[in-house]
Amino acid sequence: MKLISLYVENFGVLHSVNFDFRAGLNVFCRENGAGKTTLAAFLCAMLYGLGTSRKTDPDENDRKKYLPWQGGPFGGSMTFSVRGKTYRAERYFADGASVRRDSFVLYDLADNSVSHDYTEALGVQLFGIDAAAFARSAYLP
Repeated sequence: MKLISLYVENFGVLHSVNFDFRAGLNVFCRENGAGKTTLAAFLCAMLYGLGTSRKTDPDENDRKKYLPWQGGPFGGSMTFSVRGKTYRAERYFADGASVRRDSFVLYDLADNSVSHDYTEALGVQLFGIDAAAFARSAYLP
């Protein structure tokens, strides 16, 4: 998989931000609190979704931790290519604890049609590992 771009509509401190990635290593060097860790969490959430938790402490509940500070829709999109095709995945999260109200749509960018090549289990289907294994191996927040 090649990551092409991310659009964060609202996720924690990030609001209406585009990130375009180039071939090779992409480095984000910004001051503390600018959203670097939030961007890494957003990428993970785009691939695996956000789980639910009854915990009220935001450090133990990602849905609470990354609720947009300014309100509004909670999520964004990711453009990527894999196996010769380019897709845009759009994922939005319900502001409560329910995953059932989350939304996921995948578009084939060859013709902007809705694609069923992958489901909301995108990370598992692309990498063959679940979110916990991804967090322990490939994901460095």
